[in-house]
Amino acid sequence: MDKIQKKIQEIEYQILENKVTEEKNLLLTEMKKIGIEKLPYSYSALKTFIDPETMDFHYNKHYKGYVDKLNAALAKKKYGDVDLEKIIKNISKYDKTIRNNAGGAFNHALFWNMLTPKPKRLTGELYKKISKEFGTFTNFKKKFEAVAKDRFGSGWVWLVLTKNNKLKVMSTPNQDNPLMNVIEGGGFPLLGLDLWEHAYYLKYRNKRDEYITNFWKVINWDFISKLFEMKSETKLLESKFEKSLMTEQKDVAYIEACDRKEQDFFQKLISSDIGKIYGKRIYKTLDKVPWLEFRPKDETINRMQGFYKDGERHPISYLAGNYRAFCMLAKSINNLLIKMGREPLNIAFNENKDELTKSVTRMMNILEKYHDKIFNEESSIYKALMTNLQQSKLKGEQVENLTELRFKNKFGDIDFKVSSQFGKQSDNEGFDADVTIDGKNLSMQVKPFDTNFVEEGKMVVLTTGKIHKYTQDLMVFTNKQVTLVFKNQNTILGINAYKFPVEDLIYELT
Repeated sequence: MDKIQKKIQEIEYQILENKVTEEKNLLLTEMKKIGIEKLPYSYSALKTFIDPETMDFHYNKHYKGYVDKLNAALAKKKYGDVDLEKIIKNISKYDKTIRNNAGGAFNHALFWNMLTPKPKRLTGELYKKISKEFGTFTNFKKKFEAVAKDRFGSGWVWLVLTKNNKLKVMSTPNQDNPLMNVIEGGGFPLLGLDLWEHAYYLKYRNKRDEYITNFWKVINWDFISKLFEMKSETKLLESKFEKSLMTEQKDVAYIEACDRKEQDFFQKLISSDIGKIYGKRIYKTLDKVPWLEFRPKDETINRMQGFYKDGERHPISYLAGNYRAFCMLAKSINNLLIKMGREPLNIAFNENKDELTKSVTRMMNILEKYHDKIFNEESSIYKALMTNLQQSKLKGEQVENLTELRFKNKFGDIDFKVSSQFGKQSDNEGFDADVTIDGKNLSMQVKPFDTNFVEEGKMVVLTTGKIHKYTQDLMVFTNKQVTLVFKNQNTILGINAYKFPVEDLIYELT
């Protein structure tokens, strides 16, 4: 019999291990998707350069086609977590399919930002450098046009900054980019023009020279100048997002608290499988923050699990299970993406699990990537998060104190022992306690709540905490007015609520 039981356990463990592996592989699949750069203007915005029909086909058919084919090729090869710019810089490691489609995805993501319906004259350091190295700005334009016209067949023309800090006009075939490690004499691309027929043929037909000349009417010199200013940095596509995080720390306009409706949605979300992705990735991200130290639970010294600073458990430890903070992070990151002209997250009020998984994973990728900017004690996002978490902590302490006071007012100087602090199990937003009444020791789970009412013969308790099944003897709910004590025998879990038979309410303490 023991052998049979042991075999059953081995099978159960194997099933669990396979499930974990499947979930891990699913997460990796979502993480490695290359995103689509949002077009920063309408299809008709660049009429002086290109017609709306061409822009529509160029963006939705050609560019998105490169991204889709690249993701399919990456998934087939099972490369794991990848970054488009790293692929470009290490292109020699990849096959022809990935080279062509990664180049197409990367080049176009840059190209959309190099164009604008409201161009300004180039000034500043880049103008001075171009004028100095090419003699005059007009000479540079002539050189750029000459190299573009000399490109036979499909390709691109570029203004690049070489490793020797010199400007150079060059051309690459097909969808190659000067950053690729297979391009001889390449460099850091500052300006590029797509010379493929699909970029111009509907408007210009065989008059490619006219297309090249009209390019000067729509160049986004502000963007080009910013690329030149951050030439020593490693990122091109993420530069706008990263720069905004560094320079807008004093601007809290994009940091928003969530209203009640949004909070209700994220409260439900954090209790789902999506919430598990969020919680796991929060721990992974915080583990990278240099001024925080993760310490496991140690009952011998009465130490709670969490992140510590200078020997003290930090309130940031509650972040993984706090749905208000989850909502605030999602809303703030989303506002910042929109402000930077990037594709927004699709989280709030989205009921599609696949889309939610992709959006939350993308959000967590951003948090992990920029952990040093976001979880910085001087950053506005961090300060807003800490205010929220401190409020939750104070509210928890108030719930704890009120609960103990009301029990002692009812039963006298009883033994009321809190066995876990509020938020110790941060995903549950409550605390464990033990109380001895009439010589009987009872365990309880204590949680804050909003309101209660009777519906269809059941007492419904709307709570602000995570809905979870507990094994304690009593379920206890406290707010400013009252503490409700239920027998935990017939507890029903609802959406943002617990339901009990009315007769299971044994105490109503004020």
